[in-house]
Amino acid sequence: MFNAAGLTRRASLGLALAALGMPLAGRGALAQGARASRLVVPYPPGGTTDLTARLIAPRAAEALGGSWVIENRSGANGVVGAELVARSAPDGTTLLYSNEVLTVLPFVQRNIPFDLQADFTPVARTVSIPYVLVGGAGLAPQDMAALLAGLRASPEQFSFAGSSLGSVGQLATAALWQKLGVESTFVSYRGTGPAMNDLISGSVSLFFAPLGPAIPLVRDGRLRAYCVTSATRQRVLPDVPTLVESGFADMVYEGWTGVWGPKGLDAAFVARANTAVNQATAEPAVAARMADLGLTTLNESATRFAEIIAAEISRNQALVAAARIQPQ
Repeated sequence: MFNAAGLTRRASLGLALAALGMPLAGRGALAQGARASRLVVPYPPGGTTDLTARLIAPRAAEALGGSWVIENRSGANGVVGAELVARSAPDGTTLLYSNEVLTVLPFVQRNIPFDLQADFTPVARTVSIPYVLVGGAGLAPQDMAALLAGLRASPEQFSFAGSSLGSVGQLATAALWQKLGVESTFVSYRGTGPAMNDLISGSVSLFFAPLGPAIPLVRDGRLRAYCVTSATRQRVLPDVPTLVESGFADMVYEGWTGVWGPKGLDAAFVARANTAVNQATAEPAVAARMADLGLTTLNESATRFAEIIAAEISRNQALVAAARIQPQ
């Protein structure tokens, strides 16, 4: 059964920031233009969402002729910062930089004080975040075929970690159980780091983890990679199959980050901001830095972003209901 004990966001990537030479700047670090807007990141500094915001924000703001001051407003699995933006004036001075968890929260967390589709204006998605199913080096199955056979025969012998309530990892775990007709133990952690530590120690068997933090642990042999959740294989793990290749044609699960404004944001501003964000993610230096972390930069219209949000809300609602995940 699912034990949703943790509400904090996955993946502290502070080491990645240091490796990229990106300091954890304060509120004023990006304020260099004539017009300063708040870019609210609803998680603490150092995670995937914060990292990608700091790579993209100064470039996008420069294209708009102003500056975006990053403001970390964490709490309640991203709800605190998102609510701040939802209640802000739609004048382009307060924007939200968050992730796909917003499409899941209404179904796994009680008393969400906003409606993602009614209270926000989608601006642009920025990066996609592949996930990888990893297990400890001492786990008996050596490949995905052997792991699936073991899960079908003795699901009670395996446990799955999750990095947060409503995470891609939790949804992928639930979907895999449904496909196999089994149920194992699910343990929710407060972030990717603690889950990885227990995975390495053998306290938990398996983890659908963000690709970036898992790569070095797979390469040094502390973890074994069984499959990736993206539509195609990943360049950084070319020998690891996808879930699709493993017999699950409709199981593609990726996280992502993006920019929103409050409801009623001017359409002309949305168009300009979308172009600016897409220009930022298209810069070779940005794309290369993202690729080093297993992330893929995106270039999409605001309309396409809204379509993706609607589709994921529908899919996630059905999946959560089928998996009997109870709101916390």
